[in-house]
Amino acid sequence: MQIAVVPDIHLNKTVYKGVMDRNMPMLPFRNVDFMNAFQYAVDKCVNEIKPELLVIPGDTYDNFEPSNEVRGFFSNQLSRLTNAKIPVIILIGNHDVCKKHHGLKDIQELKLKNVVVVEKPTVTEYRGVQLFLFPYSLEVEQKKKTIKEEFTDFVQEIKSKKKDMPSIFFGHFPVRGGLVNQYTEEDTLTDTTTTLAIPVSIQKEFKNRNLHDISIEDLDRIGADYVLLGDYHKHQVLDTKKCIAMYPGSLEKTNFSEVDTIKGFVVFDSDADPKGKIMGKCRFVEYPNCRPMIEFRGNLSKIREEFKKMDPLQYKDCIVKLTFTGTSSELIDMSTNLESLKKEIRDKVNPIHIDFVAKTDNTEEEQKASKLEQEIMERGHLSNDDIIEVVKEMSKERIKDDKELNLTIGLADEIYKETVGG
Repeated sequence: MQIAVVPDIHLNKTVYKGVMDRNMPMLPFRNVDFMNAFQYAVDKCVNEIKPELLVIPGDTYDNFEPSNEVRGFFSNQLSRLTNAKIPVIILIGNHDVCKKHHGLKDIQELKLKNVVVVEKPTVTEYRGVQLFLFPYSLEVEQKKKTIKEEFTDFVQEIKSKKKDMPSIFFGHFPVRGGLVNQYTEEDTLTDTTTTLAIPVSIQKEFKNRNLHDISIEDLDRIGADYVLLGDYHKHQVLDTKKCIAMYPGSLEKTNFSEVDTIKGFVVFDSDADPKGKIMGKCRFVEYPNCRPMIEFRGNLSKIREEFKKMDPLQYKDCIVKLTFTGTSSELIDMSTNLESLKKEIRDKVNPIHIDFVAKTDNTEEEQKASKLEQEIMERGHLSNDDIIEVVKEMSKERIKDDKELNLTIGLADEIYKETVGG
């Protein structure tokens, strides 16, 4: 038996939401990118793999209110799967919910044949395999219990219902010890020949160290043969001892932190030979059509020098990021020539979008922001406190009156709470 596992499809992705797609101008181009990625996975399943089951372990949507176009697209893909006699199990993810409901309620209420939406921890069986299904529940979102508490309760239920048959655990949560992601950070190296500080781009990987999250050791306590998870977008096999656990990762690249990341989904095959394979009976199916992204860093002359090396065929319709680093006078030069530079880029590769970021000196404020970013990366999630902290730092730079500053921060806190509360 084969089971396709396609988590974190984020169909209504919200980044660059003001830039509309060229072929579907009613939708932001990133929505279309993620829709195309999921359609590729469905095509692959319907036409080639033909699995006996497809599981989406959370985050079908990027938020709980997708547009009608996105909902219609997802319904159409479900119809294609069920017409091909491929049942679908959909777990609710943290991006699918608000305090009151989840974005898949319409699919759930339709009670479509061979489509199951799972909103509470569930033990079931399918074709001789025991399935343990652990979504991100409304109880956790409403803070009635922590996800660790719900996980612990579910493991006890699993132990009471475990049968002598192959078993797979599907869940949606961050794991302590898992790699949150790679991201590019500017650092400085000293050139020993000139004693100059030279900005360089380095890659750092952060592990989740949140003590309140489910750990790698906790995964071994489940008692399942395989643990296949949604939430982290980086494909990775976790360092478990008793089971094989992994994040298949997301289908499409989210931002420039994932420029060099291979994307795709995972297929479990009960007939595969697991010997010597780090993924056991699972294999990775790559998605080859991710939106190309390229970043140029430096002053104007450095960026122009790197731009000339760009392969126009490789980066057609790409997202371009221009990151300026240099002196104040070089920034003036960059700003003066920015539009002409953008025109050169458009003429060469016709990018869907061009970002421009100016890096200043590494001031105390930037150091604090970098520290906050690292803490968020290691926790794996952006909390209300994180958002308010960012608002505070931004407001302090612009508002000098203490009373006005406190009112602004309080208003931001109220808006955020009202938004996530649905």
